[in-house]
Amino acid sequence: MNKRAERVFCACIMLFSVFIRFMLWEQAPKEQGTSLPEIRVIRTEQDPAQPSAPTVQTLLTPAPDKSAPPEPLSFSESEAAAITVGGRCSYDFDKTALLTRASAMDFSQAGPKVLIVHTHSSEAYTPEPGWEYEASDPLRTENARFSVIRIGTRIAEILEENGIETMHDTALNDYPSYSGAYDRMAETIAGYLAQYPSIQMVLDVHRDAASDAAGNPVSLTQAVDGETCAKLMLVIGTNEGGLTHPNWQENLANALKVQALTERKAPGLMRDLDLRTERFNQNLTPGSMLVEFGSTGNTLQQALRSAEYFGRALAALIKGCAAQT
Repeated sequence: MNKRAERVFCACIMLFSVFIRFMLWEQAPKEQGTSLPEIRVIRTEQDPAQPSAPTVQTLLTPAPDKSAPPEPLSFSESEAAAITVGGRCSYDFDKTALLTRASAMDFSQAGPKVLIVHTHSSEAYTPEPGWEYEASDPLRTENARFSVIRIGTRIAEILEENGIETMHDTALNDYPSYSGAYDRMAETIAGYLAQYPSIQMVLDVHRDAASDAAGNPVSLTQAVDGETCAKLMLVIGTNEGGLTHPNWQENLANALKVQALTERKAPGLMRDLDLRTERFNQNLTPGSMLVEFGSTGNTLQQALRSAEYFGRALAALIKGCAAQT
């Protein structure tokens, strides 16, 4: 055998050896209690003129819930009285009855329970030292690390830490065109629901906009446990604007529950609940709600602190609903 043939033969032997070791590793029993991260391809959105990579969100498999079994949800008349519902909607409703009645959400099916989306995904905050970003428009960015997408990611992590399987759409829904964002998001949500009928809640995470008389961005803050947090506002749609939405009161009932649960842990964090004539795609699931995390004058760090309290309130609601079934 000449030297060239000998080198080829040795290379083949080495490759065969690697293949055998790989096959043995694959067939070997894995160590109990370990699991690999679950990779979820969320959505690919490409501009033909500017090709980009698929949008991917990596989430760990939900952690086993080792806490005490949750108790069914219970709310009081005083909690209902403490919640102010404002907005342009003129409908009458029984706030106490909606807060205290059992939720219609059914989390008994296998599969994802919550879908987090961002209709206006480029919304961002007032930069601070160490948190600067490249703006696509004033107080907007395509960088998901500094936009409201970052808030959604933290909420998804909190839910998964509580054993609640969650999906997070991280595509730039409002780029390159801001117009038509809600129509595009309606198609996106419908696609998820067709594939995952177990989803009972769609959370649309936004950042509000407010300015003073001089046009400067205004921050909306609340001190919680000695830290400055961005105030939150739940926005709930109805059918008063003419769009079909017969079960809007169920969305409102669940939003009232989230508001009360958040206020228990972080008094003053929630702004008045905003009931609107628009629908905001909330007709698609019984737990749909839109939440504004702070305003243009707030910082991302303040909004992330608020996400901790809000995420835990969502987890408490979902666990409480599960305990009722």
